[in-house]
Amino acid sequence: MKKSILYIVWLFALSFVLTACEGSEPDLFDKDSNGAYFDYNNANEFEQTLNFSDYIVGDPDTVSVTLKVKLLGYLMDEERTLSVKTKDVEGYEPADVTIGKVTFANKEYEKQIEVKVKRPAVEDVMYAVCIYLDGSGDIGTGIDGKSEINLYVTESYSMPAVWYSHMDTYLGDWSKEKHIFLANHTGNNKFYAKLFDSNTEMHIFDSIVALNVSAVNALLANEPAEAIEVELPILKETDYPAYSKPYFWSEYESVLGMFRAGKFCRFTTMLGGATTKDVAALFASEAAKDKMEAEADNFHKDDVLYMLNEYYNYALMGLPISEYKELCWVKMNETANYKVRIPFWWEDPNALGTGDIVKMYFGEYSDDKYKFMLMTMLAEDGADYFITESILPFVYDKESGSFGWDKSLFGTKELAGEERLKECYRIIKAKNDSRPPSRRFDIPTVVLD
Repeated sequence: MKKSILYIVWLFALSFVLTACEGSEPDLFDKDSNGAYFDYNNANEFEQTLNFSDYIVGDPDTVSVTLKVKLLGYLMDEERTLSVKTKDVEGYEPADVTIGKVTFANKEYEKQIEVKVKRPAVEDVMYAVCIYLDGSGDIGTGIDGKSEINLYVTESYSMPAVWYSHMDTYLGDWSKEKHIFLANHTGNNKFYAKLFDSNTEMHIFDSIVALNVSAVNALLANEPAEAIEVELPILKETDYPAYSKPYFWSEYESVLGMFRAGKFCRFTTMLGGATTKDVAALFASEAAKDKMEAEADNFHKDDVLYMLNEYYNYALMGLPISEYKELCWVKMNETANYKVRIPFWWEDPNALGTGDIVKMYFGEYSDDKYKFMLMTMLAEDGADYFITESILPFVYDKESGSFGWDKSLFGTKELAGEERLKECYRIIKAKNDSRPPSRRFDIPTVVLD
């Protein structure tokens, strides 16, 4: 009994060794055969389709398709050639393909054949070719039904299944031209797949908006040689678009003023330009030029208010006021009726103590009083040099968390800090006192050294 068990174990071990050896031979090994076959198991794999719409980036003239082949028969210590030919498929225009010489090296029994397929001459037409192993080389054919593959070739575009909801809203209606442009813009033939989470079956909102912005910027970066055909929506300011200055803005900067994404969105909406396709044409039209002239004053006022808001935000950055002009500056007009806001140092939201100093010199804040102060110092300093914040020349000290006096020099007397504040007070106070009593602002009387 014990001997029988040992014998069975020995047979099992021998069987395992033989099986391992067989695994080093090609599948379906037959010592009486010497042929090749296409190494696919499913019937649909012998009918393959190549759509050039999946290969947009770089606009390739040819695309390579690989086909798997295996050999039957003994492994040989010699190089052998495999004859691979093509023939027409009934009912189809012939696809243009090129197949190089196929050689099996010493003891090689499987490889991939490269088939170079030329882009079809006409879109939306299905071409075809039968690729077959004809057995006329060193290697014959191997398995019935596995010696031919029909390859169908087309260039046909269709809307991706994920193109709905946010895609429609932020990228607009799908079109072939838009599809091709976005693929090349992103460098990704399947760009739309990154805009949809297949696990949650939800669109990725931020990625879609970011694609709109980058694509619009790319389309409007340089004046096109031909009319723009890709219709991407110009989003509204509430959608947080980070658009860059379009190519046509510089030509109209004298009337449109400084570029801001929000202003660009608002103005294109005002013109009726909802997409990239029509906005360039609108900016080149006489109607748009007339509208620009009509709105120039309002845009300039908006720019000044934007500048004042930016200066408010600069306060806690600890920058000297002389650097503000490099960051954001708009040349002001003495006759304009601007919208203004309270300066940071006057409001003193962090209770640094500057509010009390400003009120000692200029009293309580009002928009009209501040506009009067701005216009007075604008006339004094000159429009080319005046920086609004120089009236209150404070600077934030980040290390101590308190304020100090700005050392930047301003005005014809080139005064800084507290001396500049006192000089501004003298000029503004004198100008206010020269006005009729009914038009004077409440500006305190301060005895200056």
